[in-house]
Amino acid sequence: MIRIVAATVVAALAAVVPLTAAATPSPSPSLDSVLAKPPSSDFAELTTGTFHGDFTAHDYALNATGATASETETTLTHYGFVAGYGKEWASTATAHALVEIVMAFTGGQGARKTLTALEKADKADAHYQHADSLTGIDPYYGVHLFDSKNNVYEDGFGFVKGNDVFAVYFASTKDDNLTAATNQAKAQFDAAPEGTIPSSQWPENTSSSNSAALKAGQIFGVLLVVILVLALIAVGVGLLMRSRRRSAMPAGYGAPGAPVVQMSPDGNYWYDGQGWRDAAQEVPPTAQRSSDGNLWWDGRNWRPVPQAGQPPEQPPTA
Repeated sequence: MIRIVAATVVAALAAVVPLTAAATPSPSPSLDSVLAKPPSSDFAELTTGTFHGDFTAHDYALNATGATASETETTLTHYGFVAGYGKEWASTATAHALVEIVMAFTGGQGARKTLTALEKADKADAHYQHADSLTGIDPYYGVHLFDSKNNVYEDGFGFVKGNDVFAVYFASTKDDNLTAATNQAKAQFDAAPEGTIPSSQWPENTSSSNSAALKAGQIFGVLLVVILVLALIAVGVGLLMRSRRRSAMPAGYGAPGAPVVQMSPDGNYWYDGQGWRDAAQEVPPTAQRSSDGNLWWDGRNWRPVPQAGQPPEQPPTA
């Protein structure tokens, strides 16, 4: 019985799994089209840069600082990383380098949580000196970094728009990046779409209503199947018990058309048409008997056939 119920539940769950599985969405517009152009034409794209084109959560984690690669990759994956894209430029005229990246997540909530994690990682970097401020964009964070070993200054901003995380960094050998980084971050925010995945498809907008109702319906369906199975089992057990009880009865039990024996109210005597006879001493000639001849049916109960030689008792007065 337990195996039957378990198999039914597993089958029912397997039937609803396809309803809960969701395909990974694809960003639209594509991420290679959402990055802002450099501030001037003297910036040349670096095709050999660390971030050049598409990258995965694993690729990003290998080049991130402030946390271990495994921690970074786990964070990105946990929060719904879908895809990433990056570009790098350099200007010989101004001696500045520009890095822009965008990462798409399945929803805005995952993007914001990732931004918080990236801010924590950037501020834990050994080169971090202080935060940079930015107005008109929310949520965001800004950092000022200095690599004394290589004499490189860097100012950068990270922010969220829709389901996407953007990062803009300027670097040079002089501490003159903040204005350029601030202007480029604002330009990137203005150029970015409201999101690359429709908000109606974000997990936080589907799990609280549609998914909850769907899961409730699925659970109800599974319970209904289990209840039906248990009901069928109960019916089967009942039929089996009835069958066993019948098989235990002598042959001819309850057979239609069996002769009716008139018994006294106390069940001790039967009427032969003229007088009462002791049921313990005599068997009605028309009474139904068991197949082995040891029992006779009085209309309600099976009685043992009396042995020969037992003295008869006086019947009651009719």
